[in-house]
Amino acid sequence: MKPRNRIFLDEKISTGKIIIIKDKQAHYLINVLRCKINEKILIFNEGEWLAEIVGIRSKAIELSVEKKTKDPLKQRPIKLYFSPLKRNPNEILIQKCTEIGVNIFQPIAMEHTNISKVNVDRMKLISSEAIEQSEQLTIPTINQTIAFKEFLKQIKNDELIIACTVQCKNVSIRQIIKDNFNKDISILIGPEGDFSKVELDNIKSHKNIVEASLGENILKGETAAIVASALVMDSLSQC
Repeated sequence: MKPRNRIFLDEKISTGKIIIIKDKQAHYLINVLRCKINEKILIFNEGEWLAEIVGIRSKAIELSVEKKTKDPLKQRPIKLYFSPLKRNPNEILIQKCTEIGVNIFQPIAMEHTNISKVNVDRMKLISSEAIEQSEQLTIPTINQTIAFKEFLKQIKNDELIIACTVQCKNVSIRQIIKDNFNKDISILIGPEGDFSKVELDNIKSHKNIVEASLGENILKGETAAIVASALVMDSLSQC
């Protein structure tokens, strides 16, 4: 029978290893999930393992790693460039896009961005919880915020960035991916005040950026990111 609990561990895991879990994660296992001695749980980080709880103290749990149950799947890098939002919308964006399959998050401070920084540690916690829920094996990379000019400098030659703009009305993400399937696909979502004129000019003139439409309705930043991510993942699965 499959164990009822599954958690992410931020350390290297290997068969036969003894792992001590402390602090918040131990409290969660002991007092929230009500884990018991000799209970089996699944632990994951770049793979998944079956472990047995061999010791429980007031603020710590001791695990014995028994065997590996899953190897990580080889994933295409799906990067989401986005303008940081307020706390709750930002957390929704990270949570839902992680569940969908985005594995690299790059915040960008743009001219109309209202929040210039993100709490990376908090975002990593949100993404690890989303990975647990969606039964994936690898925690996404979440980078510190960079300026728009720096973003332009970092674009790779084999990267195709799909910029979702209000101005673009009739270019579908599905068609873009069909025409560029062999390239590394990234997504660019602007701030709720939209891209500035200078930013739009840079988007239109860059050879590695193509505009796409998300429909006629004006979407909030987190909604646009979720819709675009879902469309990209679905389109890649169909090609």
